[in-house]
This record gives sequence, C-alpha cells and structure tokens, in this order.
Amino acid sequence: AVRWARGAPVTAKGYGMQAGSWLRVGRLLTVGVLVAAGLLTMNAARATWSTTRNVSAAGWEGQDSPTVAVDRLGRRLLVWAACNSALSGCYHQVQARFMPQGGAMGPILTLSPLGTSSAWPEVDVDDDGDAAVVWQQDSQVVARRVSRTGALGPLRKLSPEIGINPEVAVSPGGRGLVAWSDRRDGLWRTMAQFFSPDGLVGPLHTFGGGSAEKPAVGVDRNGMHIDAWAEGYDRVVARRIKPGYVSPLKDLTTSTAAVGGPGFGMLRMGVDRDGDTLVSFLAGGTNGPRVWVRRWSRSGALGGLLAVSSPTYAAGFHHTVATDLDGDSILVWTRHNAAAFQTELLGRRLSAAGTLGGPVRLGLGDRPEVALDDNGDGLVVWHAPGSPQEATQVKARTISQTGVFGAARILSSDGRVTRTDTSPTGRFAVVWQRKSYPYTIKAAFGP
Repeated sequence: AVRWARGAPVTAKGYGMQAGSWLRVGRLLTVGVLVAAGLLTMNAARATWSTTRNVSAAGWEGQDSPTVAVDRLGRRLLVWAACNSALSGCYHQVQARFMPQGGAMGPILTLSPLGTSSAWPEVDVDDDGDAAVVWQQDSQVVARRVSRTGALGPLRKLSPEIGINPEVAVSPGGRGLVAWSDRRDGLWRTMAQFFSPDGLVGPLHTFGGGSAEKPAVGVDRNGMHIDAWAEGYDRVVARRIKPGYVSPLKDLTTSTAAVGGPGFGMLRMGVDRDGDTLVSFLAGGTNGPRVWVRRWSRSGALGGLLAVSSPTYAAGFHHTVATDLDGDSILVWTRHNAAAFQTELLGRRLSAAGTLGGPVRLGLGDRPEVALDDNGDGLVVWHAPGSPQEATQVKARTISQTGVFGAARILSSDGRVTRTDTSPTGRFAVVWQRKSYPYTIKAAFGP
C-alpha cells in the first residue's frame, strides 16, 4: 500500500474518501464499489495476525529476555537466550534467526559459546538488515555482528572489567554504538564503543560517572548517535557522538526540585529523523516515583521538563517510549491499581510540538513495550493476568497516528516479557517467552 503524507485524503490505514462522490452516476458507483471492496480487502489483510510461531528449538529452555529488530524491508531478526535441557548443566546461549516478511523462518544461529553464562541480549539492525547483537556474558559485555545473509562476525569482548546492561543502536548505514555500565575501582562508569559492520570496534569512550542502570541509546537518520544515562542516580545526562566527535555533557535534569528530588533511573529514549531526542525516566516524587520526559533538540536546546504520570499515584517500575520520524511520541507506563491489587497500564501521546495528550487506561498488566512506524501508527504489547490466575496472557493494542488506542487483543494465553518492533509501514513483530515449561520463545507477526 502507498503511504501518503499525513493529512492527505487517502492513506493505507485510514480512508478519507467521501462516499457521496461515488453516488452521482452509476458508472462512478460501480467503480466506487470495486475500489471500496479492494480497500476493505487490503484493510482486512493488514488486520490479520499470523499464527503463533515457535522461535526457539524443541528441548531448549528460553530465558525471559527475547527481543526483535525489523529492518526497512520488513525482515525480522529474533534474538533470545536459551539452554539445551538435554545437557547436564543449563548453559544459556544467545541465539538468533531471521524471518523475512512473507517468507519462512531461517535456521537458528548460535552466537555465544557453550559453557558461558549469557543473558539479556539486545539487537538493532541497519536499513538492509545487517545486525549488531550485544549481551552480558560472565559479567562482561560482548557483541557480535550478524549479516543479513546469516554470516557471523567475530565475537568481541567490549568491557575492560565488569560490564553490565548493554544497549545498542545501529545507524541506517550499519555503524553500531554499544553503551553499557562499567564497574571499576568501586565506581560505576558509562562506557561506549562503535561497532562497525565488518566486526571491528572503535576506541573505548569513558563518558563519565554512571550507575548500575541501563543506559539509553538511539540514532537519527543522519547517523548521529545519542547516549543518555543516570549519573550516580543524582541526574540524567547525555552526549551526542559520531566518529571523531563527542559533544559536551548535557544535563537533562536541571531544576531537579521540580521532580521532587534525586533518584533518577529507568531511562528510555525516542529519536526522530533529524536527531531531536526525547528522554524519559523515573524520578522521586511526594507520593512515589513519577515518569518524566525532556526533549533535547539537535540544536542543543532543552525543552521543558514534563510530568507524564500522575502526582497522586506512584508510577510502577516499567515504562516505555517510542518516537516516529516526525517526532511524535507514545509513552506507556505502569502503576498500582489498588482496587484490583495488581499493576495496570496507562498511555498517552506527546506531539513533536510538545502537546501532551490525556492519559488512557489500557488495562491490567506489566512490562509494556511500544513501537511506532515512520508515520506514527503503532502497537503496544504487554503481559497481563490470565485465567486461571497463574496464567499470563500476551496482549496488544494498536495505536493510531493521532494517539488513539485500539481494543486489546490477546496474542497468547501463555506468555510473558513481550517485546516488539516494526517495519516503516507498520508490519509488527512480537516476541515473548512462554510462561509454562519448557519456556519456549514464541512470536507472532501482524496486524
């Protein structure tokens, strides 16, 4: 389907044609009926989810940290950690497999060696599908390139000593930036290193004081990377970086009195095509932590410090953010529902101009993840209480360009820790861990 600019009368996901013009003469009516039938067929096809697929191999126990990245052509790379239950010890290995849009799932690629303790993989891909995968292995940060043909690059150890919580962002042309938290001499530091498509690594950057929190990384369409992190839990800072250039440190939490004091963490990031960057984080408040956001423009200017969650109800541990190419964002966070004695999700839209939409209750659940396509159509996924109570469902809701959340859909009645990514035109990939033994990694594609 051809995507038009926003505001045009016809789009692939919202048809703005007026039916009255088709009723003026019989010939136009016939044409209109045929066109409408074709559009309805397209819409029905786009609303169809695939059958649920097994991603990990039979006899392997999946870890609760699967992830996925989708390239500009719609090809998906699914990444997870699992161990072979037939062996005497459960040594988790990082594995991956490609699934082309409309094609069969490729073979399983094993990225980490047997006998190591591997966990928490993250992945990103360039426009053509060449990937950078990072994970934590024996208290070290390691990385490996995976080409779009499935060829594996050399295994690279990046952290000089103790390294945890790696993140990665890959530019459209393939240059990756890996950032992580590093522990040396009793102090936390934030480290970063470029990782090229040929498997070579660049100079090691020590960006300054950090924490055990996972940093947030992103990249714009021009290849400029952004790294943000919590510095000693006292403030949130960021830098822009490209080969041969590192920007001065930017404090994103000036006027910390506005957020009720220090205690910053759980950073997330969304970046538009030009590099305007939205950073979200948790910070302490009178009644408990709240979700806050701040925009750092490509010119270096800081937007206002905006409170996303309510001052009355403490935000939960998890929140997520995604930004489209124009800079419009969707934020989803959790809070405790006192009536249900469970966690619930809320979501709202933040426009590129800084207009914050009203919060929408999305239902009971936890561990949300959100993705937006180029034009701002999106999907939010999470796991939610099932029936019987010990079961956990995987749920999803579509999101329109204007921030309207669709009805909840159950993708699985047995799943947890859900992740998602999308193609430029809104073909989403969703991956999760089966909650019941043997913890198979599962996936679905649509809508």
